[in-house]
Amino acid sequence: MKAYKIVIFIFSVIAALAVLCVIFPKDGIQVGPWHWEFPTLTEVLESDKEDKAPEESPEELLARRLRETRVKEESGYLQFLKNDPSRIQFPADNLKAWDEFFAALDNAGEKHLRILHYGDSQLEGDRMTSTLRRYLQQKFGGTGVGLLPLHQTVGAFTIGQSISPVPPRHLAYGPAELRSTSNRYGVMAQVAHLTGGTAHASFFPRGGKDSLDSHRYFTRLTVVAGNNSSTITAHCAGQSRSLAPTQGTGRLRFTLPDSTTKVALSLSGSGDVYGVMLDSETGVAVDNIPMRGCSGTMFTNINAAQLADFYKNENVRLIILQYGGNSVPYLKGDKSIETYANQIARQIKHIRQQAPQAAVLFIGPSDMSTRIKGKMQTYPALPNIIAALKKAAHSEGAAYWDMYEVMGGHNSMAQWVKAQPQLAGNDHIHFTRLGAERVGELLSRSLLNTYEYYKWRMADNTATAADSTQTVNAQ
Repeated sequence: MKAYKIVIFIFSVIAALAVLCVIFPKDGIQVGPWHWEFPTLTEVLESDKEDKAPEESPEELLARRLRETRVKEESGYLQFLKNDPSRIQFPADNLKAWDEFFAALDNAGEKHLRILHYGDSQLEGDRMTSTLRRYLQQKFGGTGVGLLPLHQTVGAFTIGQSISPVPPRHLAYGPAELRSTSNRYGVMAQVAHLTGGTAHASFFPRGGKDSLDSHRYFTRLTVVAGNNSSTITAHCAGQSRSLAPTQGTGRLRFTLPDSTTKVALSLSGSGDVYGVMLDSETGVAVDNIPMRGCSGTMFTNINAAQLADFYKNENVRLIILQYGGNSVPYLKGDKSIETYANQIARQIKHIRQQAPQAAVLFIGPSDMSTRIKGKMQTYPALPNIIAALKKAAHSEGAAYWDMYEVMGGHNSMAQWVKAQPQLAGNDHIHFTRLGAERVGELLSRSLLNTYEYYKWRMADNTATAADSTQTVNAQ
């Protein structure tokens, strides 16, 4: 048979089978005891696809699904970290800038760390700071209110304290008559002077009695003192500690029972006391350091060696600077705004030089109102002041948290004053205690959201490394 006839025969058979596939009943036919079925044309044409091996192995499919999940997770984090008004804003949008700080937080169970929250009168009474402390101590451990002045002139709702006789003191801020002839103000920018005799101090809990309030409990007390012409002796909980004469800074540290909520301390001798710390051996301490009337431009007037000593030896890993509100009413033109922003940049640079291991966060002013045409409205220069402060902070490597935008921006202060319950005072400047707590919660959640993204990146890096190892092993 000739070749072309063979070809015609083959195609004729295929055509006949194709016709049979089309016309043969889908459910088959019954012929006597036999049931006849014939595949449909679709089944014949797709049979090769069904028999074909899948393009991905199960491992490859799972890896692809995991990659897709990671992309979606990262998109969720970045949506907040790059767009939300309450986000922490980093220089050049570098979301890895605080990796070392977050690593230290993860290690807080082994090595105690401190966070210092400096600010103006918005922080008085432990406002905002107490909320941040509660969030961080719940997650990373730690107890106690942290650093306190020996003589507290503004009562805190988290802890009470008293001292007799009241020692003289000097401040690096506020009225000029409170300045010292020396720059040895210590880390709190205020110093109390022991002038002989014995001073008796006590510390006791205030506010609620919730057992979950970590600030109520502490397991150690530390007196930070120095520049003493005679030996300073401290007595606490049946123990005694002494600090020999020194021009530097020393510590008198006492270990206390786990259940301690109140303690008495007596100090004798001549010298300077820069603060008393109530905290624990491990975990996080968050120190509240309010400075009424301060614009935040006095850090360069404090003895640099004292700052460096405290920041290093107390493992300070985050320094928060919350200033600007006291300057807003007086900054009207571009020149005055630029001058103030440059002063803040200088302070940040100075602090970072003394604390190279610490991250720095600058919190700018909230919305503030003044009377314009008979109505309480945002200070006209405020947005420009905030822009200049943000630029100054970023120029020195500090992150920025925009309290003005967090509140709602232009004219939001008036709404906070009108809120029920009231979130800001009738002065249209200061938060109420509840308002400060709300702002503190937003700050805490923003910090922890940034931390969770750090943890996600660390886990993602581990997973990526594991994927790479598996690929190498497979090859």
